[in-house]
Amino acid sequence: MAPRRTAITTAQKAALRARRRQQPNASLKQLAEWFLGEYGHRLSSSSISEILSARYNHLDGELTEQQANAKRLRPKRWPELESALNQWIQAAEPQMVVTEDMIREKAQFYWNNIPAYRGKEMPVFSSNWISRLQQRKTVREQKQQKQQTEQQQGNEDENYAAQVLAVRETLSKFSPRDIFSCGEASLFWKQMPDRGLSTRSLPGVTGQRPRISALFCCNADGSQKLSPWFVGMAKQPRAFSAAGVRVENLGLCWRANGKGWVSPQIFEEWLRWFDASMHGRQVALLLDHYSVHQAAVHRVTSSNFPLQNTNIIWLPRSSAGRTQPLDQGIISTWKTTWKHKWIRYIVNEFDKGHDPVVTMNVLKAVRWAVGAWQRDITTDIIQFCFQKALSTERLHPSSDSQPVLAEISQALIGLQLPARIKDPMDVANFVNPADEIVQDNLEELDDLILSQFRPEEEHDDDQVVEELPHISHKEALDALEKLRLYEEQQADGDAQLILELYRLESVIKRRTFVGLEQTDIRNYFNIMA
Repeated sequence: MAPRRTAITTAQKAALRARRRQQPNASLKQLAEWFLGEYGHRLSSSSISEILSARYNHLDGELTEQQANAKRLRPKRWPELESALNQWIQAAEPQMVVTEDMIREKAQFYWNNIPAYRGKEMPVFSSNWISRLQQRKTVREQKQQKQQTEQQQGNEDENYAAQVLAVRETLSKFSPRDIFSCGEASLFWKQMPDRGLSTRSLPGVTGQRPRISALFCCNADGSQKLSPWFVGMAKQPRAFSAAGVRVENLGLCWRANGKGWVSPQIFEEWLRWFDASMHGRQVALLLDHYSVHQAAVHRVTSSNFPLQNTNIIWLPRSSAGRTQPLDQGIISTWKTTWKHKWIRYIVNEFDKGHDPVVTMNVLKAVRWAVGAWQRDITTDIIQFCFQKALSTERLHPSSDSQPVLAEISQALIGLQLPARIKDPMDVANFVNPADEIVQDNLEELDDLILSQFRPEEEHDDDQVVEELPHISHKEALDALEKLRLYEEQQADGDAQLILELYRLESVIKRRTFVGLEQTDIRNYFNIMA
């Protein structure tokens, strides 16, 4: 009687594939010997080849306990749909009871809106399929919670305090230099300080209101402010190309989608960029429980290439920004500085007889944004905000923005008097309007999820773009000479700045030499003069 064939589990198959990734040059015989020693089963070369084939690619992700023990695991039939549903469930579960009917209704909605399924007949989405989806995605059925009593609220407060203490305990293992926090900010960069124009399309702007989202990150002692990432609505804004500006020279990273939102893919890319920049270190990264953040972290941790240098630390869910250092004054200082430049620009453009909404462009917006981040977010502000976020004591700010806010307020009054704006916002609403606050909003969640599966569309918010001349090396050197002479003539001239201008002159001359393919001795001495 032939020996009975023994089936191997899904987890064992996944382990075999992982072994091959660790040792890509291992032969089938060597893999068979490893498997025999590990699990006591002898596999034929044909069985190993089949397990390593593309048919079992679905085993390379994260497996639930039930999946790992299964003898067979079907690959996902509709991976885009399941990914979208998983993201929606993760965001919706803390806010509502997610039922089978709701999952089915959302599956039908996503099927009709994901381009990969266009023209295909919609499946039934049976109870069995939803059950398997829940098993694959480890979705937990939640019981509807009753309205909280005062005692329950007190328990929640105690739980929040315990979570804060747990975060502080974890962070105690890291030095302030190695504790980072990442936060998001949103900016409608053409929004006028007029209530009547704040909720509708602006003159000269078609479609949606121009928007950028920002990703900021810094460490607790303020010694590192990473280059900010900005997400706009145009992949290649005309304002950049018209000015001949290279985005990488602005000290930022630029990404885009049709909404100007940080998508899970963009945040996953940011996470990997951050992790690579921490090479050789072990750092802590504080994150809010935004659905985008959770989806991106899940994609990274369940992939074959998890983060190597970064330890993700989730801030308490119920903190509402209280434990997010960037929400304790860093982002508000940045936004106040940016809005100060915007209000001054509005006043100056009106004085010239121009419409600031028409003349404003995204290049100016990101220049101001990078400048505010690099120059106005000081080490003192950063250190204070980190201390305030995770401290049990009441701390008083080391600096404030009252003078800037007072100037903005005066500018708003100045715009109202000649009727340039009819219904001015108060300072707080102008600096930080409600629709710029970043939060998990289920009303916008579907658009955010579906944006991952739609082809990229080119949007541009700049209706009128000023073509700027290309500055030659000689023009730059002439301007630099005048600027240096100006500084040398001042009673309070800055000697360090003059030395920096000499350094810049050397850089421009070196670029000139590199750009000269053929020259003679007279050209050489003309440049050196």
